[in-house]
Amino acid sequence: MNYESKLTTHNIPTVSRPDGISEKTKYTFSITYTDQHSMDYEKFAETTRDIISREGNILAPYPDPQGDLNLRNLISERLSSLRGINVDADSIVITSGAGGAISNLINIFIEPNDTVLVEEFSYSGTLGMLLTKRANIIHIDSDKDGILPDSLEENLATLKSKNIIPKFMYLISVFQNPTGITIPLERRKAIIKIAQKYNVPIIENESYADFRIDGDPLPPAMYGMDDTDSVMYVSAYTKFLGCGLRIGYMVVPDVIKEQLGKNRMNTTMPSQLATMSVFNFLDKYGYEHGLELEESIMRKRDAMLSALKENFPDTCEWNQPKGGLMIWLKLPEGANSWDILRNAVDRGVKYNPGGVYRADREKNNYLRLTYSYNTPNEIHEGIKILADVFDKEKLI
Repeated sequence: MNYESKLTTHNIPTVSRPDGISEKTKYTFSITYTDQHSMDYEKFAETTRDIISREGNILAPYPDPQGDLNLRNLISERLSSLRGINVDADSIVITSGAGGAISNLINIFIEPNDTVLVEEFSYSGTLGMLLTKRANIIHIDSDKDGILPDSLEENLATLKSKNIIPKFMYLISVFQNPTGITIPLERRKAIIKIAQKYNVPIIENESYADFRIDGDPLPPAMYGMDDTDSVMYVSAYTKFLGCGLRIGYMVVPDVIKEQLGKNRMNTTMPSQLATMSVFNFLDKYGYEHGLELEESIMRKRDAMLSALKENFPDTCEWNQPKGGLMIWLKLPEGANSWDILRNAVDRGVKYNPGGVYRADREKNNYLRLTYSYNTPNEIHEGIKILADVFDKEKLI
């Protein structure tokens, strides 16, 4: 059987990726994996057995289209107490990770040539979905506090003069992936005001809000600051409990929830068993696990910061993250982390070049390093190797 003529994938745009980015390496600084060293798997097994014993019969029918009610009630309580979002369980939709939520939203919003606004560097997974949809992606200039309101307004005014209204603006507002930026309160207010003025909704992704290590308390979520249904909220427990669980959620206005319902057959829901297990673990051990996770990622963050200081010269710059799972590294102008990735992978180290966070695949004198997967000792070893690779290629 020849399937070539029957497949439709030849119509999907090819999204360029650097050589070596898909290979497995010992020192994995390229993926925001769950911190495997902080998770108590015995407790997770216990709470999973417990919920199956008590409520296993709920697995027989198909689940609620919005997801497990117990988990949605727990999320509602956590959003109210931690993120300044007051919504009931009926406004929450459980999804297959944050990526599943974003994919569902992109599917109901985006057609080819639609315009979307993103940060100067934006999460590669979302960019890939948008590029595959043939969206027109506009990166908004940013500084240490996130996207610049002046640049945002200038871009929106220019688009309006051409009768173009973006479908939405996509932001990771806390410990941004890849830069680690958290948008401060006053900047959030300015962004919301501009979005309302130009009738552009915001998709706010807070998947890293559970990963504060130290520093000032987080500002409230943009969703809770808005009173015009201008913000859709996305988050997940994927990094908190396990990437393999794929449990995320979104909070959306009723009109969007209704549209998602119409497209229900085109969406992928997470396992009911997984959502039940996540609920029971969070209900019993969520706070305790959060403290253990904070201590573990603090050690790993500090190890990477120390290793960078020991091995990289002053010609390089990097942020000092107060949370999240990544460090954003800037190499000297002219350095190309995209072309050198293969050399690093051959030495057992993998990172993400800055270009994967750009629709144009440029600005590769930047790269992202994650510290959630390896031990502190391995982080020191891997960063030393990476510095040697870059030195031999005259990037630093």
